[in-house]
Amino acid sequence: MKRFLALLLLLCMLTPCCLADEPETIPLPSPTAQNPALDAALADIFPRFRTSGAVVAVAKAGEIVYHYDFGYACKQGKEPVTPETYFRAASVTKLVSAIRVMQLVQEGLLDLDAPIGDYLGYEVLNTKHKNEPVTLRQLMTHTSSISDSGGFSSNLSLDTFLDASLRHNGNWNDRAPGSKYQYSNFGAGLMGSLMEAVTGQNVNDTMHEGVFDPLGIDAAYHISLLGNPEKAAYMYYDDGKLKKSPAAYLRESWDVSVDPNRHYGLTYGSLWIRGDDLCRLGIALCEGGTVDGVTLLEPETIAMMTASQQGQGAVTANTPYGLCIHRVETLLKDRMIYGHQGRSNGVLCNLYFEPQSRLVFAMITNGSSIKQSNYVANLTRAVFEQVWAVWGE
Repeated sequence: MKRFLALLLLLCMLTPCCLADEPETIPLPSPTAQNPALDAALADIFPRFRTSGAVVAVAKAGEIVYHYDFGYACKQGKEPVTPETYFRAASVTKLVSAIRVMQLVQEGLLDLDAPIGDYLGYEVLNTKHKNEPVTLRQLMTHTSSISDSGGFSSNLSLDTFLDASLRHNGNWNDRAPGSKYQYSNFGAGLMGSLMEAVTGQNVNDTMHEGVFDPLGIDAAYHISLLGNPEKAAYMYYDDGKLKKSPAAYLRESWDVSVDPNRHYGLTYGSLWIRGDDLCRLGIALCEGGTVDGVTLLEPETIAMMTASQQGQGAVTANTPYGLCIHRVETLLKDRMIYGHQGRSNGVLCNLYFEPQSRLVFAMITNGSSIKQSNYVANLTRAVFEQVWAVWGE
C-alpha cells in the first residue's frame, strides 16, 4: 500500500511544470508588506544574481519580524514560492544536525573527545597516523583528516572507507587528526552514523524526536517524509536551467532501517525545510538554546558550539569552525557572525545569527549565483547588508 501511495504521489508530481519548455524567469512580488523598502531592495537584488526562487526570514530578539518570498518554486509552471515551500538546505544540514548531536552530548550518549570507533564498533584510524584516533569534536570542526577526495558512496559500507585494516588511503589526508582544518562533507556525514549508533533510531526519526517535533517543524532528510512533498521547490542551476524536480528526488529510495554503517550520507546536505522553520532553529541558537518556550540546548552548550575549538580536546588546528558553527569574521567589520552556509550547484542556503544584536538571518534559494568572496556568497552579502541596515546594531 505504501509503495502504491508513493507511486501515486510521484505521478501527481510529474506535471507539465517539470515537462514544459523553460520560459524566461519573471520575478514575482513578495506578498509581505512588513517592510516595503526592504521588499523593494530584495526585489532588485535577487534578479541580479539570477535567482530562480528564494525565501528570506529574519528574527529579532527571539521573534520572526520579517518574511520575504521571491520568484518561483517551479518556473515552468509559474508556481510562486510561498511560506509553505520546502527548500533543500544543502550544507546548512550540518548545523541543524549538530543540534541533535549536541543534545546527545548533553545526555552523555556521545562524548566529543572519545574515539568515534567506540560507537561504530571498529577502529577509525588515519592509516598514516595510527596512534591518534578520530573524535566527534574533530568531525564537527573539519579537522578529522577524513577527506572527500577518495570518494564515498552509501552503496558501500562505511568500514570499506574508514576501517584501518582495509587501508583505503584515498579517504585520509596526510596529516594527524586535529592538526589541520580541511572542510569535509564525508566527515560531517559521520555524525549521522554516530546518531544512529547511540539512539537506535534512523537519522530522520531521531531528529524529529529531539528537534523537529518539539517545535512542530515539518522537515525531513528525504522528500517523501515531508508532510506535503508536492510543495517542495524545484532545483535550478545558477544559469536558471532545471537541475532536479521533486519527482526525481522522490524516486530516490529511503531506507527506514537503523544502519550506522551505511547512513553516513545524510547529515551533510540532505535536509528539506521551510524558511521560517530554519529561522526558528537559528533563534534557538541565538537565544541560548530556547525558542517559543521550548529548550533544545542548554546555554552552556551553545557557548561551547560557538567558541573557538583550537586547544580543545584533540584539536590543535586554527579552524574557522566551532562545533559545526562557522565563525564568520568577514560579513561585519566589528563583530563575529555565527552560523553556516550551503552552496551546491545553484542552491544557496544561509543561517546566521549575531548574539549581541539578537539578529537571526535565514535565506534559501532553489537556484542562483553561488559565487563567494571571503567564504560568504556575494548574494548573501547583498541581502544581509540590507537586513542589517534595518535590524542590526
